[in-house]
Amino acid sequence: MNKPNKLTLPLLALSSSLLLSGVALAADDKKAEPASATPAAAVKAAPAAVKAAPAAPTAQVAPPAEFTIPDPVAVVNGKPISKAAFDQYAQQLRGKAKVDSPEASKSLVDQLVMEELLVQEATQQKLENDPQIKQQMEMIQRSLLASTVVRRMLSENTPSEDAIKKEYETAVAAMKGKEYKASHILVDSEDKAKEVIAELKKGDKFAELAKAKSSDSSAANGGDLGWFTPSMMVPPFAQAVAKMEKGKYSEVPVQTPFGWHVILLEDVRDAKPPSLDELRPQIAQMLQSRMVNDYLEKLRAGAKIEVKEIQVSAAEPAKAEPAKAEKK
Repeated sequence: MNKPNKLTLPLLALSSSLLLSGVALAADDKKAEPASATPAAAVKAAPAAVKAAPAAPTAQVAPPAEFTIPDPVAVVNGKPISKAAFDQYAQQLRGKAKVDSPEASKSLVDQLVMEELLVQEATQQKLENDPQIKQQMEMIQRSLLASTVVRRMLSENTPSEDAIKKEYETAVAAMKGKEYKASHILVDSEDKAKEVIAELKKGDKFAELAKAKSSDSSAANGGDLGWFTPSMMVPPFAQAVAKMEKGKYSEVPVQTPFGWHVILLEDVRDAKPPSLDELRPQIAQMLQSRMVNDYLEKLRAGAKIEVKEIQVSAAEPAKAEPAKAEKK
């Protein structure tokens, strides 16, 4: 499959992180442990004359308490913190911490209160007029606006099922090939490999020789490497396997960076490509990357762009410092 093209214009993703992320949220509510069931064999072994004891009343599990988030959730020095701000923070925390209980929600409100106190302090210090702050705020705004345009474009142009299937068929066509099942014996010299081949010609079992002589981790399994594609092996090994006949071993040692191999080719089959469902997420992502690329190129083509040349001045060679006289 062709790799997705890199974007021609890098987009900065806006990272929304909490200022006081170290504050721990409330722990998960403990669940009631179920009572252990009586083994069926014990029930059958009980004497028939003994009457069954009355069943213990089933413990009633109280439903989770409902709670309502007020609006505003807090007022700090006369400045309200809206429920909308609370909901946005809760959305950012989803997957990182739970806010599904009054205790956890109160912890989040405490974070919002502390943040508001810091914002008010920053306002008193007139940090919004600081040139560095202004520059950073402008960068955040630019990144947010740019990423939002791309996100909206993608939401309006979801890859169609026909496009995904067409791309899948192209990918499968490129994946056609063979898979091999082989075993090998790895030794550290050509002479040792030739000795192994001589023993195989005498009728010795390949698996037994692998266990006795191979230095590879596969020796314990008789040298079995399982199924593999040529791309999974170093080129000399893959090339040798591709030329072999099924059921035969290599009569000439095969050298690779790992040593010298004697190979037994056990089976060959057509490579089985992944299913459409397995590749669907990657294909959809690749098609979306193409959409972004095309969209950016369209914007570039319709714009008047003047790129200034970057001036590079030659660096002056460093002056050698005069050697200091050694003190006697």
